[in-house]
Amino acid sequence: MQTSEVLSFLETLYTPLVSDAMDKLGIKDRVLDRSIQSMFFDPHLKVAGVAYPCRVIPTNEYVEIDTLLEMVDSILQDSIVLVAADADIDAALWGGMMSSRSKARGARGAVVNGGVRDIEQIANISFPVFGAYRSVKDIRTRGFMAEYNTKINIGGVEVSPGDIIFADINGVISIPADEIDRVTGSLTEALDHENRTMSGLGRGESAKDLYSVYKAF
Repeated sequence: MQTSEVLSFLETLYTPLVSDAMDKLGIKDRVLDRSIQSMFFDPHLKVAGVAYPCRVIPTNEYVEIDTLLEMVDSILQDSIVLVAADADIDAALWGGMMSSRSKARGARGAVVNGGVRDIEQIANISFPVFGAYRSVKDIRTRGFMAEYNTKINIGGVEVSPGDIIFADINGVISIPADEIDRVTGSLTEALDHENRTMSGLGRGESAKDLYSVYKAF
């Protein structure tokens, strides 16, 4: 599949299905920590994109946001921007202006391992953001963006530029770039088996009998 096709396909699915399929393929530990969740409760939210990872370093000094501004002006089409602080800075790693610029650049969403602020402004432009908590505080004197479009560790998962990120109301999962074909190849059958099982359960069929056929539950 082309990347655009992969993203569209993933957005018809849900993260638990993808996680289960990856487990069966032996691709383990690709789900970001459970603390990283959507900032807005929408059970129908699904967003997939190409990882654009950034690194923040904690500090007690004032560091101007020049690199952060360079980053948002360099965001790639169809990306999901990931911002990972080396340690929690008790402040916002993401906000409304970053969301506005990212959306204008063609980004599909953002994922951070810390705070998010400007929740109302982000909601007004319908930009999906996933984070660990809400925070009023500015990043200055607490952290600074050191590099972007670089390998990071976020939520206990190592993410490289070009990996595929898929997020929904359940959480966030990262698919390594070199495993995309293998994962997507297994998902069509996995989805079919889940759908057949759900339909059977809805008709009152035995869970045990359905599992013996489809191995999905």
